[in-house]
Amino acid sequence: MSSSIARAFFDVRTPRYVGRALLLALAASAAPSPTHAAGPVWRDEAELAVRVFEHPFQRVTANDVGCVVRARLYFDAPASGYQETAPQRNHYRFLAEIKLSGGNRFVSEVFSNTEPGARVYELSYNTALEGCWAQQALKLRKVDVHACRGSKCTPQAF
Repeated sequence: MSSSIARAFFDVRTPRYVGRALLLALAASAAPSPTHAAGPVWRDEAELAVRVFEHPFQRVTANDVGCVVRARLYFDAPASGYQETAPQRNHYRFLAEIKLSGGNRFVSEVFSNTEPGARVYELSYNTALEGCWAQQALKLRKVDVHACRGSKCTPQAF
């Protein structure tokens, strides 16, 4: 069985072209109040405009929870991509890398989608063994997504 592989990235600092996808991001950052010591140290989000296998990724949000970075990727799965007679062709697998200021980064686990509609993928990364860098004030810098089509495919690693 063959699978298709796609790769796209979103640079939240500078709009660019990569392959055939126009990558456009508008970053918006909200500085937390120092009086909210129990809350997140930082919160950031970016609007995205890119398609991977015709799946538009619209937005990413991220914040800290102690030593953990929490992120959400918002995307739509188009109905046209889930109408194949072979069920394995109606299965997409994604892998995301999120880069933050200060050279900090993390990679998601592979996540799958088998049905059309609006989707939110939530991921987290514990930085406790890396000096708890999540507790610094951070900003989103880049989101990179690799994808493949097929129930047993493996997205390209970072």
